[in-house]
Amino acid sequence: MKEPADLHLRIALLGYGRMGKEVEAVALQQGHHIVAKIDNENDWNLAGALKDADIAIDFSIPDTAPKNISRCFDLKLPVVVGTTGWQAQLPQIKERCLCEKQSLFVSANFSIGVHIFMATARYLAQIMNAQSAYTPQIEEIHHIHKLDKPSGTALVLKLNVLSQLNRLKDIEITSRREGETVGVHRLSFNSPVDSIELVHTAESRQGLALGAVRAACWLYGKTGFFGMEDMLGF
Repeated sequence: MKEPADLHLRIALLGYGRMGKEVEAVALQQGHHIVAKIDNENDWNLAGALKDADIAIDFSIPDTAPKNISRCFDLKLPVVVGTTGWQAQLPQIKERCLCEKQSLFVSANFSIGVHIFMATARYLAQIMNAQSAYTPQIEEIHHIHKLDKPSGTALVLKLNVLSQLNRLKDIEITSRREGETVGVHRLSFNSPVDSIELVHTAESRQGLALGAVRAACWLYGKTGFFGMEDMLGF
């Protein structure tokens, strides 16, 4: 089911840092409304506007994201989560979501291009499963403010590759934090005679924000636990 083009959501932003501001700009450009901005614990005391929200979008920090999700569930408020680094608590949150028929959309990366990159990586890994001369490696580069290392996207990339590459149990991930780099993810297969690389480079945060707002529109009216593969179909 496609989200209607004329859907105008009332959105609560959970986290108002770089990504929160980027999501706000995209949402307003598309005709949505921002009804609340929650950036710290004190803001929850002023969060009466959440009762008017249709959906929440969380780009907060790893320590607060699970609590934010729980509060949204208490309010029966659908929530889209792009915060990474809290995945240890995901199984319990997913169980609550499904048991209570809540609405939750979680992704380590909302860039449509990243998910095209992931699908291509799975296909390459499938081919490489029979090519034992090639050893895979993953490298990720992000800005110096990013809290989790390796990135959530790199961890998801590793799982995607290993799902098709059953001759290995693990893949080395190299993480670098440099300046204001938005995000670079590189998958390489290296042999003694050559190398093959797939690279995704984010030029700005707008691609992430566009994907998050699209996910909010797609999630609206649904119940269940979802990810980008559900929305994109690959």
